[in-house]
Amino acid sequence: MTSILEDSKTLSKKIIQWRRHLHANPELGFQEINTAEFITSKLKELGLKVTQNVGRTGVVASIGSGNPCIALRADMDALPIQDSKNDTEYKSVNNGVMHACGHDAHVAILLGAATILAKRKEILPEGEIRLIFQPYEEGQDKDGIGGADAMMKDGVLEGVDVIIGQHVHAELEPGTFQIKEGYFSAAVDTFYGKIYGKGCHGAYPHEGIDPIFITAQVINAVQGIISRRIDPLEPGVISFGKIHAGTAANIIPSKVELAGTIRSLDPDIRTQLKEDLEKAFQLASHFGGKYELRIVEGFRSIDNNSKLVKLLQDVALKFLPPEKVVTGGLGMGAEDFSVFLNSIPGAYFYLGTALNPPRKHHAPDFDINDSVLYLGTAIMAEAAIQLLKNYENIMS
Repeated sequence: MTSILEDSKTLSKKIIQWRRHLHANPELGFQEINTAEFITSKLKELGLKVTQNVGRTGVVASIGSGNPCIALRADMDALPIQDSKNDTEYKSVNNGVMHACGHDAHVAILLGAATILAKRKEILPEGEIRLIFQPYEEGQDKDGIGGADAMMKDGVLEGVDVIIGQHVHAELEPGTFQIKEGYFSAAVDTFYGKIYGKGCHGAYPHEGIDPIFITAQVINAVQGIISRRIDPLEPGVISFGKIHAGTAANIIPSKVELAGTIRSLDPDIRTQLKEDLEKAFQLASHFGGKYELRIVEGFRSIDNNSKLVKLLQDVALKFLPPEKVVTGGLGMGAEDFSVFLNSIPGAYFYLGTALNPPRKHHAPDFDINDSVLYLGTAIMAEAAIQLLKNYENIMS
């Protein structure tokens, strides 16, 4: 039988076709109806039993049965961005919706791995490979539920021993594999605040309580949390993304609304950032105002299991030259893959897919070099096979 890499190379054109079809037909989180149907049709063509509507719009399929159970995960939602900067045949046909982060590529990569593994299902070692196509990685609904949360609620990891995920990296040299053990992404929390004062005429500020002035003091205090309250060697970010107040130039408003994001790695730092944010907002009372602050807890950091990292590095070295297998990748972005890691060990890696010049994720000109996606397919498939063969030795 041909090798995993040879099979992946043979599938490359099909993987690219799948990715470009999905790129042209993006759907937002928990709305991935057509995306799920497309995935389901491809999996059924492979003779796999498929379960739909897991985590609302997610898709799950299995190859083999028994123990160990290895999960491979891809996310499939798009973003509310207009595909306005690209002129490609696979440009989004859905107004205001775009695959601007590469989830279309993740689905195509995992469909490729499913194809290779299904071809080998009669000769695979005992155990199950569970294919997880997850909705809504990019956010949460009004109740704070994201795609990984919803799938967990539906029992997607029941019986699963370990999970592997990956993400294309549009600023990393194409064909590069990047991973590190331990923290690989940031924890994320979102805050919503209101500063209340007393509205008045802009010509007579002494007759009111200016919430804009108070907000300026709060913002300064918040910026001091990172620079003066946190160890400089400990990563942390607090950013304001929304500030809204007022209706006219000559009216001091009665309220300012704010929203922002908190990023951290260490759980203790995460707790401290939230506590200190509350203290900063308490400044409102010192200037005669009042405040409300609501912090919505998001995902924790991805914490890559060291044994799975070693396995994935070894697998990548089978397919790539050593200079293309690099250690690193930690950033302050967040990923709900970490939700799965609350229950079982896992690992997450990057596959470099940069164009020349590279594009930014979550931007209207986002695109990738999809000629290297077959490498992601090969790595996912080979890692799953190695785990079935040698699970006890790898994870002991």
